[in-house]
Amino acid sequence: MTYKWKVVPLCKEQLLDIKSEDVLPGGVFRTCDVYKSGGGYDKFPDIYKKRTGKTTNPKQFVVQLYGCNLECPYCYVTQNGIWGDYLEYDSDELVEEFLKTGLEVFHLIGGAPALYIEHWPEMINKLNKKGNFVFHSDILLTEKRFDRYLLHAISKPNCLYAVNVKGVTVEDYKRNTNKEFDSSLFWLNLWDLYIENVPFYITFTNPDMDYYEDFVNYVKNRFNDAILDDSFVIELKEYDAVKEFNKNREN
Repeated sequence: MTYKWKVVPLCKEQLLDIKSEDVLPGGVFRTCDVYKSGGGYDKFPDIYKKRTGKTTNPKQFVVQLYGCNLECPYCYVTQNGIWGDYLEYDSDELVEEFLKTGLEVFHLIGGAPALYIEHWPEMINKLNKKGNFVFHSDILLTEKRFDRYLLHAISKPNCLYAVNVKGVTVEDYKRNTNKEFDSSLFWLNLWDLYIENVPFYITFTNPDMDYYEDFVNYVKNRFNDAILDDSFVIELKEYDAVKEFNKNREN
């Protein structure tokens, strides 16, 4: 029996930013061309090619999972998309939906998809049985304590993860997430990803640039320079979804 994933359909606010042709029938799943508008916001295809030598279609199949441990005010998914009424799909059903699209990259997003990290190996194994597909997801490092055996299980050649750093100081993290920074959890999880050779790259969302270089140098000294290979800064966009959600909340 396969795991039942909690999948949140696209909420009305999100649909303001998503092209209608990217919304798959039923409004639960979507595709996303990460190079739209000239690219740059998501460098996944370039990084995957650099790491593996393989080219992937920049369009991905996106599954949006329920829940998050943060409350980022800029999140384009919005609280309605993160905490909305969810539908349950088992792993086989999600793979079936993915195969209908003819795409190569299966992307689990949130919220915080690593809240479900213990079930990632099942999805990876099912995708591997169907063909040469790529599993992609996102890690915040503060979702929960990760198990090393589990991290070893998700360290596959056809996987690549984005580790998103939400703040380069305690104050910066609080500003970006409305949560206190759990320093011990963050560094322990990052260390274990590093030790278990999990294929990941680091992104920085809206960092305080006055302290960015200090943080980068600290990471290099604590690990090595290579851990920041392919890292980049994500600048915030003004999403219509966020503006609409805030307007509705004020009313």
